[in-house]
Amino acid sequence: MSDRDALIKEIKSRSPQTIHCDRILVPTDGSGQAFKAVGEAIHLAAVTDAELTLLMVVNYDAEVAAFEQVSLSGYVPAELEVAAWHFLADLMHVIPPEISAHPRVEAGDPADVIVDVAHEEESDLIVMGSRGLGTLGGLLTGSVSAAVLEAAPCPVLLCKGMPDDWEDDENYLPQEEG
Repeated sequence: MSDRDALIKEIKSRSPQTIHCDRILVPTDGSGQAFKAVGEAIHLAAVTDAELTLLMVVNYDAEVAAFEQVSLSGYVPAELEVAAWHFLADLMHVIPPEISAHPRVEAGDPADVIVDVAHEEESDLIVMGSRGLGTLGGLLTGSVSAAVLEAAPCPVLLCKGMPDDWEDDENYLPQEEG
């Protein structure tokens, strides 16, 4: 028997272990990758009986830069937070009622805020989307997921790709009839 086979046999002979996961932090930006992460987090919460925190971070610096390209007339920073709360309220309808979940909106640099909230809420796991830019793309554009992975106080599960039924021209959340 090889060393590898002996190791596998020894591991299989151990008593089963329980995964301890009470709190899962799920940062979202509304992208398909983030929605895929929400789906994975729902599945994990169902298996581990964990509570979900759906977090949306409003980055005023990035949003102001986008608004400046058009016009700052009538721009109110609070509107960004209100929009984030509305988005999370819609997203809460995707969470099955038997799973405990709460929304949270914070302002600041997304990576820093995600790590801070994970500390504050004593999260056992962070589940988030990754654009999958790779090393070069991440270096050139800066990657929130890479920064979180580096600084997080708990394990981070990165979900790549898009949900199978995601369509770019449709909002994935419930639509109002009209």
